[in-house]
Order: sequence, then C-alpha cells, then structure tokens
Amino acid sequence: MSNTVNHHFIPQFYLRGFSDAVDRRKSQVFVFDQSTKRSFRTLVRNIGARRNFFRIDVEGFDPNHVEDGMAEIEGEIAPLLEEVIATKSFPSDAHFSSIMMLMGNVAVRNPRFRSMIEDLHVKVANGMIRTTVKDKDRYHDSIREAREKGAPIRDDISYEDMKEFVERGEYNIAIDQTYLIGLELDSVPTVVEQLASRSWSFASAPPATTFITCDDPVVLAWADGQDRGLYSPGFGVLGTIVMFPIAPELALIGLFVKQPPNRSFRRDQVADMNTSIAKNSTKQLYARDGEFEINTRSGLYTRGKDLPTALARQANARVQ
Repeated sequence: MSNTVNHHFIPQFYLRGFSDAVDRRKSQVFVFDQSTKRSFRTLVRNIGARRNFFRIDVEGFDPNHVEDGMAEIEGEIAPLLEEVIATKSFPSDAHFSSIMMLMGNVAVRNPRFRSMIEDLHVKVANGMIRTTVKDKDRYHDSIREAREKGAPIRDDISYEDMKEFVERGEYNIAIDQTYLIGLELDSVPTVVEQLASRSWSFASAPPATTFITCDDPVVLAWADGQDRGLYSPGFGVLGTIVMFPIAPELALIGLFVKQPPNRSFRRDQVADMNTSIAKNSTKQLYARDGEFEINTRSGLYTRGKDLPTALARQANARVQ
C-alpha cells in the first residue's frame, strides 16, 4: 500500500486533460481561486486534493485502502477517457460505463458532498440529544440502553447537569470520517445508474473558445434554467440536465430526453456552460489558460485572466 497523504478527489488524469504540457509529470493548469480572487498556474498534483481525505480507520485494512483502490480504477479509466475524447463518442459499452463511473465518483466523493452529509448527521444527532434531555425518564432510559450496548458512560453526571450542559450548547458533534467515506461509496452505484439512464451528447466548443473545469465539475441543474431554491435536484429527477467538461474543447450533456450524439456549441453556449461550472465550484476553477470566457455582473465574455480585475470592479461598485 502507498504512503500517499495528498488524496485527489478530482483525478489527476482528468485534470491533465486540461493542460497543454507534453510531459504529464509537469502538467500545469490555469487556476482561478474564488476565495482569494487570485489566478495562477500550478502543477496538477497541487489541486483538487486534500490531506488524507480518503484515509480510513478499519481493523485489518491499510489506511490508504480506499485511496489505493480508486487509483487502480482510475488507471483503467484514463486510457478509455482519452479514446472517448479523440472519437467524440463512446466506442464501446466499456467506454460508456467508465465515463459514467468517473462522473459518479467525482459527483459524490468530494468535500461538498461530504460536508452536506456530515452536516445532516450532526443536525440529526443534535436533535436527538436535545429531545432526550427534555424528559428525565427518557434520559435515564437512553443511558441504560447505551450502557447495555457497551457504551462507556460515566455515572457521576446528574440529569440536571446534563440538561443544562446540552441547553448551553457547549459541545461539538464529530462524525467519523470512515463512516462518511462508507456512505459515499454506497452512494456511487446509485448515482452511476441514474447517470447511465440519461441520453448523452458530446458538445464541441468552436475555435478560439474552451471549456473550463473546477473542483466540483459534475453540474446538476434544472434543464429550464429556473431557480428552485438552494438545494439542487437529484440525479434521477426528470427535467434536469447534467454537464461535465471532459476536455477544453469537449463536454458531455446528459438529459432524460433523446438528443443527438454530437452537437456544436456557439461561443455564447460555451460561456454559459463555463458560468454554470464556475457557480458549481467550491473554490477553484481550472483551465488550459486564462483565455476562457464566462459571464459576470461586469459583462458577458469576461476572460479568465481578467477575472481578478472584473470582480474587483464589482466589489467597488457595491461599496459605492
């Protein structure tokens, strides 16, 4: 097993496709960081990753068991992705299944999804705790049941002290990372199945335009473009669209209605899709260079290398 600590939730082989480097070991991409409003170039190995993000703690298994397993799968997908990009098609069922697997993993095994699941569990646990201390008999029943299951609960804390402690909210609830990783792995097959049930079209960018990608590049949205609140729809919901850039000149569009296998995008469609990708990002945008275009409040077709200036103008306009 490897000693890797920099775990990529965006596969390096995927990100290398957005680099123009001949030597893959030196692959670099243009990065725009939305948190700092800075742009820079960096090696692919430095982005789309977090320290020990997939590290598990399970007796009998190496801590990097999940990370190493995914590295093997990604090694099998990489050459198939290259062939899909070269042919702008799915040459075989294996190619189709591999790209669906790539999308499913990228869509689920990322910081945003984990944070969402973790927050949900924390809210549920916190609600259960507060409900338990509302009633003294219920509290003692729960303590007894927990001890019977082997929980090491102290006996020198009274119900009144515990209730006061909970009501003050002076505690944090931590969800085990191994448990969260297990939930992610369990979710992947369902998402892959829902993705595979869509009709897919390859969208080509016209000359002098390019698609970008980001740290959460599988974009799920309502196909009619309407805003229906903070939460995105599910991957199996009708009336939705999935967008996934696979190269600077090529992207996949997934719908639940029949569509042509290939389509040629206009400049405005590329900019619109780049804008959707940018909105879906957690923190960073990635591109071959800074010449890509997105739409901002400052205007249409803002180039990537001009984003720091454009966003600074927006911020100044709000202050004034």
